[in-house]
Amino acid sequence: MCGILGQVETRGRVDEAAFARMLSTLATRGPDGERTRVLDQGRVALGHRRLAIVDLSDAGSQPMTSEDGTLWLTFNGEIYNFRELRKELEAAGHVFRSASDSEAILHAYEEWHDDCLLRLRGIFAFGLWDGRRARLLLGRDRLGVKPLYYWLHEGGLVFASQSRAILQHPRFRREVDRDAFQHYLVYRYVPDELAIWKGVRKLPAAHRLVFERGAARRDRYWELAYSPRVRDAEQAAALVREKLEESVRMQLVSDVPVGVFLSGGIDSSITAALATRASAPGLPSFTLGFDDASADERAFARRTSVVLGTRPHEDVLSAASALRLLPEFAELHDEPFFDHSSLPTLCVARLARRHGVKVILSGDGGDELFAGYSWYERGAEPGPAWRRWLLPRSARTRALLAGHLARVSPLGRTSSEGLVPGAPRFDALRLLRRFDQPTAPAITRLQLLDLHTFLVDDVLTKVDQASMACGVEVRVPFLDHELVEAAFSIDAGVLFAAGERKSLLKRVASGWLPADILSGRKKGFGAPIESWMQEGLAPRARSLLEGGVLVSHGLLARDPVRDTLAGGNAARVWLLFAAELWARRWLDPGSRPLRELLEEAA
Repeated sequence: MCGILGQVETRGRVDEAAFARMLSTLATRGPDGERTRVLDQGRVALGHRRLAIVDLSDAGSQPMTSEDGTLWLTFNGEIYNFRELRKELEAAGHVFRSASDSEAILHAYEEWHDDCLLRLRGIFAFGLWDGRRARLLLGRDRLGVKPLYYWLHEGGLVFASQSRAILQHPRFRREVDRDAFQHYLVYRYVPDELAIWKGVRKLPAAHRLVFERGAARRDRYWELAYSPRVRDAEQAAALVREKLEESVRMQLVSDVPVGVFLSGGIDSSITAALATRASAPGLPSFTLGFDDASADERAFARRTSVVLGTRPHEDVLSAASALRLLPEFAELHDEPFFDHSSLPTLCVARLARRHGVKVILSGDGGDELFAGYSWYERGAEPGPAWRRWLLPRSARTRALLAGHLARVSPLGRTSSEGLVPGAPRFDALRLLRRFDQPTAPAITRLQLLDLHTFLVDDVLTKVDQASMACGVEVRVPFLDHELVEAAFSIDAGVLFAAGERKSLLKRVASGWLPADILSGRKKGFGAPIESWMQEGLAPRARSLLEGGVLVSHGLLARDPVRDTLAGGNAARVWLLFAAELWARRWLDPGSRPLRELLEEAA
């Protein structure tokens, strides 16, 4: 994992001093080295901050070039099938100079051009400059595990792992995209290709972008669809078991120590079970608890650790510690971001790094693949059956999408109306319609919606930004694309048998874990935001929000902010407060330091 940056200028040369400042903003993503390469008579620059994981030698450094020096790569992520690719490419005549997975991308591009992405099995975001053709190829992995932002402007294109690097470009102007901000208020994150800054976009998951002759074209290279070919429960279990074991085995490859996050839930327990079976005994596991007993799940994790024989490490996040971390929360997320579980994620990633572990396997993705969220039980088909089938399909679809979004949104609705002064109405369901598959069963439709939105732009964004702030790489075996394809080839009636969440996954895991671990209740890796509000967060939110940066910039209306604060709904207060923390750090960085303001408000 690393931090990547690139710039292509069509009307002049790259400002190398400015480029160095841009790259420095990504320092925590790659604490093991920094390199820049300026190409094409100064019109192209590629930068890389390295977190060394595979091939720790200088041969694995980036930007990396092909044998003839015409191709240059800056890459973030891991290619898990790089050894298989290497054998195939060497048989075709390619000569490798390193043991790095990065080099496989260069040779794959030489062999298959833009379709090289179809041959990569892993998590990745990269920029590849083809000097012969004067073109840039950007690519992002199928599930969107690794981030990639870009800014198209009159003179060229800039891309980076995080938008904070783009902000340092001399010609960039910080202007908030109000459509993106409204989406944040409803979704609790900025979804899909939207970015909070006007002119900046995310390259969506499973997309590639080509920039040449001053123009960009973008397309999707992989599509996930529900295709129920497997309808036998035993066959389904065997398929999932095979793909899970293979994914974990591939993702244990590393030249530095590997560990696991262990929350005690089914997904992290399965990941830990398979990792311990495939590696040496005593795999380190890392668990974070809370001083709030209602949210603390260390007992689950301890039981699993004993059964599996991991080498456990624990830490505790108290309310007082969480409040002290608020400035770091604002620093982590350079877009408005609601998910308060990024604070415990940050802490558990630090715990791993303190114990010398740079690579972690996580259970993220299991809920989306195997129907683990509580809202799947509540939100399958709203209303009585007779009423649903009297409605036209479009009305049924709107009811399904609107009901789902309202259940997961802190606002409890699909509109930000009244919160943003003078903002035009926007269709919050437009994004969900794009990912909806109306012919699939209702549960499957909700899984696919979450896979394309909540998973990418909340869960994976949180994990990427919190872990990379500590120089830790998190790998997600559940999101190997072959396992994902396998899961959605299973009939929903088998995967979600008898309306039980994760019923198939529990059946699969029964050979790896005892019944009490599989049946134990799991609250989810969320922070106890309600108790934090009572223990000092509420006055800080009130102090910063009333007359704050969001209100002064016209992004929030004063009266709805006061109403939200008076209402006392912890999730809604945090939704606005998290955005205010972002605004204080990134929109109005010249204001007083956040730490001082928060201490005064205590």
